[in-house]
Amino acid sequence: MEFALILPLLLLLIIGVIDGGRAIFAFNQMSQVVRAVARVASTTCFQTTTPCDMTSGPIAASIASQGAGFQGPATWAVTCINPATGVAPTGTTNDFCKVGSLVRVTISTSFTLAAPVANSFGPVAVGSKTEQEILQ
Repeated sequence: MEFALILPLLLLLIIGVIDGGRAIFAFNQMSQVVRAVARVASTTCFQTTTPCDMTSGPIAASIASQGAGFQGPATWAVTCINPATGVAPTGTTNDFCKVGSLVRVTISTSFTLAAPVANSFGPVAVGSKTEQEILQ
């Protein structure tokens, strides 16, 4: 009798721990992938027609190779950042995307939790962002 009362709570706790582990794994995976893409972007930003273009060239190839294995579809953004202000300046890309500027790479995705109670709140959004100096 006691086991029948405790079993649902025990299963919910175990599934919650598994979901927490999945969320930490997804965040860790995205942090590593974002750093790898930012490393490629900081050294190859000017090998594309538009500097730091994520739709073609080495940055797109890095996103394609690093982006496999996510639990859901990922949304990427690669932008040049003015190091003085920390934001993407307005104007043409060539005005601020130069050696010494920063490249910001962000990724976001979501995944569905396995716990029935938590699943009723919808998918969990997970994302990561990094900035690296443009070297060449």
